[in-house]
Amino acid sequence: MVLLLLFLLPGRATGADYLLGSGDDLTVKVYEWPDISGDYRIGADGKASFPVIGDVMAAGLTVDQLGKAIGEMLGRQARLKDPLSVAVQVKEYRPFFITGDVQKPGAYPFRPGLTVLQAVTVAGGFFRFTDPGLLRLERDAIIHRGELRILKEKLAALMARNARLKAERDGASAIAFPDEATFDRKDPRIAAMVDRETVLFRTQKADLERQLSSLTDLQNLYWGEISALQAQIESEKKQGELVQKEVDELHGLAARGLTSNPRLFLVERTLAEIEGTQRNLQAVIMRSRQSIAQAAQQADELKIKFRDRIDGESDQVGAEIRDTRLRIDTTNQLVTEAEETAPMAIARRLRNSGAEPRFKLSRRTADGAKQEVNAESSDLVEPGDVVQVDNSVAQPIETGSNATKGQSDRAELSATH
Repeated sequence: MVLLLLFLLPGRATGADYLLGSGDDLTVKVYEWPDISGDYRIGADGKASFPVIGDVMAAGLTVDQLGKAIGEMLGRQARLKDPLSVAVQVKEYRPFFITGDVQKPGAYPFRPGLTVLQAVTVAGGFFRFTDPGLLRLERDAIIHRGELRILKEKLAALMARNARLKAERDGASAIAFPDEATFDRKDPRIAAMVDRETVLFRTQKADLERQLSSLTDLQNLYWGEISALQAQIESEKKQGELVQKEVDELHGLAARGLTSNPRLFLVERTLAEIEGTQRNLQAVIMRSRQSIAQAAQQADELKIKFRDRIDGESDQVGAEIRDTRLRIDTTNQLVTEAEETAPMAIARRLRNSGAEPRFKLSRRTADGAKQEVNAESSDLVEPGDVVQVDNSVAQPIETGSNATKGQSDRAELSATH
């Protein structure tokens, strides 16, 4: 919209004295010879190529001079007594160039009546930062804001992890996540962290409970085995008492010669087997008690290992949280410095220095020589001109011979064109 308004602004039309140059697009009309009418461009060598007559040197001529030259050449080619009537117009002027302290230096289409200040507007205006240090401030601010976003996400992840570790250490049934401004659970990324830590909490809690339950079941199994063995020992003990009573009776009968020795030996062997069975059962009970003690020790070691892991992770997470908070504070200060403090200080310094933009125009004369003069913002730009903008230092005040020289340079530049 700015460019459109700029090009619609009234200004001095490039007149018939405008000297054509390389890059100009022309519209040629030959009323007596329509086939030659059309659009042509002046090449880098300053020539334009036409049907029938070939190349014509156009650079350095006005449109009237070029039209007259084309008409004379066509008349001679057609062996006419009078030259043909040829009208030449500039369809599109060659671009002008702008460089220096503007937002978008480069080549731009020329429009009649374009002033130096309007050319600056076409190029996006003056470059906003004139201090070399400010060239990096906007980029630094973007980089620091990106780092700040990453650090805040890291802090939120650490806080979620720390909340899970606390719940695991306390044996809680659920995680109590922090209720801070930096931990907004409505944020999809933080909500994903909450879900991830919740799943991990439930998985590890279930795994620990499963292992402890397995060890408890193993102990209960051994206790059941011990109970069964003790019942068997009690049965063997009663049977041994009966056999012992029978042995005592047989010893009495044998002393009176009322029984045979083989019978006595058989009963004594039975008693010995019963006593051996009791001893074996006692040994099995002892091994079962050892297994129970081992299972209990494994459960304790599992709990200790679980607690040690939590304590170790908690210490690490706590240190990372402190470090991340410190880095966030530092990065916030860097963002403030890049976006506010430094630009304000430099802008204040520039205001105090009274900086004004300076302009120069570089232009090729008719003989191809390069001419460069100081320019004012209201001076007109011509096609092919190079506008140099310097907005970094204060504009010196022209006095005496310097002022006269600047005015004469601009007058000479305008006259030569």
